[in-house]
Amino acid sequence: MCKLKDNNLKVALATKNGAYLLSPDKNRKNWKLSKPFLVDENVNKVIDDSHGTLFAATLSEGVFKSTDGGESWKSSSKGLNVRKVWEVAASPHIPGLLYAGTQYGHLFKSVNSGDTWEEVTSLYAAPDRENWGIDWGYGTTGLALHTIRFDPGNPDRIYIVASGNGTYRSDDGGETWKSLKNGLNSTCPVGEKDMSYVKAGLSPEEALKKHLSDVHSCSHKIVVSPKNGMVFQQNHCGTYFSNDRGDHWNDVSVSTKLRFGFSIDVVEDPTSSVFVVPVPDTLNECKEHNVCIQGQLTVYRTSDGGKSWDRLTNGLPQNVHTNVLRDCLTHDNSDNTGIYFGTSTGDLYFSENLGDSWENVVSGLGRIQGVNAVET
Repeated sequence: MCKLKDNNLKVALATKNGAYLLSPDKNRKNWKLSKPFLVDENVNKVIDDSHGTLFAATLSEGVFKSTDGGESWKSSSKGLNVRKVWEVAASPHIPGLLYAGTQYGHLFKSVNSGDTWEEVTSLYAAPDRENWGIDWGYGTTGLALHTIRFDPGNPDRIYIVASGNGTYRSDDGGETWKSLKNGLNSTCPVGEKDMSYVKAGLSPEEALKKHLSDVHSCSHKIVVSPKNGMVFQQNHCGTYFSNDRGDHWNDVSVSTKLRFGFSIDVVEDPTSSVFVVPVPDTLNECKEHNVCIQGQLTVYRTSDGGKSWDRLTNGLPQNVHTNVLRDCLTHDNSDNTGIYFGTSTGDLYFSENLGDSWENVVSGLGRIQGVNAVET
């Protein structure tokens, strides 16, 4: 049973209509849900910095900030010229340093805890940046810079993901950028099933090549091990690991039929346990969504670098029509790590035994877009 060192832990739940803070007791057996805040905002994510200040990324009015544990919020978007924000991230190395990723592939930086922002214009010189385009839809999020991650041992090493264009890394604090695609574009079993290009008149070989160039660069989420800096990626075509900070990727997907997914997380407890929630048969028609999970809700875990995967369903429903979005799988940093994931149909699930069993702790919140453990 988990005994938290203090009672500051909260789980922040970002939804399409505001956000909530979920508070556990010391044993994480009883949970108290706060009143909604930022109720007029479409919230993507809520994070904290090293001083307990909360920041919320919204798709409506940029970034908001709270210094009183979420009781009150104020706009924190001065200089943030694009207010449709997908990601806000606080540096674990430098107090007051924040980054924000927005629609249209822009990256912004703040050195004063969000009081002012300026664009990281060096990103315009990143490899292949001229081919990102302006925006695109296809019923998806479009061109968005949705992920920002930091290396645990190097304050100058930053990772970003721009939808449809893959993962980039800077080793000099954002002055220059490198594209990280080596090992990703050789094949894509998901793409081999995609008949849209064949129907457009391309041969199967041409269709696969077109699919790889158009879609396979779409990294859905990356995470970085806080212990050793290994990088883990879930993308359109599978799950990939890198032990050289993204210079090369290895395909470690659950199976040929369980490749596509959005969310991924890594827990060092005490070895690297990586969790994914793949979407089965993603190219089958989902009547209400582009992709969805139908039937058994399942989490997969590997603790041996992807050589084998455990199928985790204990406590999870058998008949769902839902999804787990890119920012909806996370963990806390308590003595006995808690793992959380939220669904697009408004349920939050929790495990205190690395996914061996799950319990539903919140229901009925509507579309959950971000789940994050914070301290206030």
